[in-house]
Amino acid sequence: MPKRTGPVARRGLARHLVLTYVVLALLVAGLLSWLSVWSVGKLEAHLQRIDMGMAVERVRGDFLAGIDPGRPNRFFHGDPGSEAFPAWLRRLNPGFHKIEREGRVWHVMVDDQDGQRYMLLRDYTDYEQSQVASHWAAVSGLAGSLALAFILGILATRRLLRPLSRLAAQVNARGAQPPQTRLAEDYPPDEIGQLAAAFDATYNQLEQALRREQLFTADVGHELRTPLMVISSSCELLREEQALDTSGQARLARIEAAAADMGERLDTYLMLARGGDAAERFARESAHTAARGQLAAWSAVAQRRDMRLTLEVAQAEAPALQFPAPLLRAVLSNLIRNSLQYAGPRASVVITAGPDFMQVADDGPGIAAERHEAVFSPFVRGEQPDAGNLGLGLSLVQRICAHQGWRVSLQSAPGRGTVFRVDLAAPASA
Repeated sequence: MPKRTGPVARRGLARHLVLTYVVLALLVAGLLSWLSVWSVGKLEAHLQRIDMGMAVERVRGDFLAGIDPGRPNRFFHGDPGSEAFPAWLRRLNPGFHKIEREGRVWHVMVDDQDGQRYMLLRDYTDYEQSQVASHWAAVSGLAGSLALAFILGILATRRLLRPLSRLAAQVNARGAQPPQTRLAEDYPPDEIGQLAAAFDATYNQLEQALRREQLFTADVGHELRTPLMVISSSCELLREEQALDTSGQARLARIEAAAADMGERLDTYLMLARGGDAAERFARESAHTAARGQLAAWSAVAQRRDMRLTLEVAQAEAPALQFPAPLLRAVLSNLIRNSLQYAGPRASVVITAGPDFMQVADDGPGIAAERHEAVFSPFVRGEQPDAGNLGLGLSLVQRICAHQGWRVSLQSAPGRGTVFRVDLAAPASA
């Protein structure tokens, strides 16, 4: 699954912050508006009930005193439920009522005294319409608050993310900056400044480690090539000795071969450590040639371990391809060493070379499926490893293949042997 890029991640974070800001504003404004409307409604209802109660007392007093209340069709009295009351008001119980009828809003107060019912009506239509208008004003205010919150959220988010975006750009461009660059100096001592300081500390540590590795590889390359040159020069001088017999010549040849092999291995390791395309400078040879050379190099080891090492050359119409010779030898050497170490006594190891592939197969105990991926990891060793085996051989094979675009695969199962195949022409992602 591809990772999210920096701009996409920033847009996602900005969207999240703005949405959070708007939702928070909605919750706060909505809650305050609801509380305001609810409390005002409750208070108004209570005040209206008190006012209507006092009003009906005054009108009743005037009526009982023989004074005309002066409220036609608004004040009624008589027996409860009698025809003295309009039909739509007869079933009301004593107390305060709010009734909507024919597009009008009425407040009704019903009071029973001495077996008589007194009823007072007030037309609150205009008041209720003003209340509706005030409610819409509250809704408009809420909408305006949300719009303002959205704008403020965008501004606040931009202000918050601008230094983060700047820091991300500086971190991405850190490789082009001088060593020990201090990004934290460009930021105030807040959370972003602390983040920049953390980047500084981590990156500076990496720079130091990289520098130490570069110096180490340079020192190793220089210090090891010097004794190798001495060994090679000494071998050339010894070859000119007339008194050197056949046995001595054979030993000298082995020393020269070992020195050359050590030089190739050193070049391979330095190439992997430094990266780049240094392999283009290597001499090239076919997989067949490399396989024949490794067969000769490892046959004596196989005999000492009572194992059989053979070579099979796959015939093909197409001519054999040429590849960097030291890398072919390093891959084959480590695969063969792995089989000789773990296949067991009297096992058979077969090297197969084709125009564009190499293969090392053995009939040993095999490898469980759950360990197939792990065997290519550094410092992973099988059961009963040889002394001095650090578990780096297969890891080196995988690193070389990844560097060259080759593909290494493993087929193995307990009791069915092990087959390592290297497709030299296949891309690493195939």
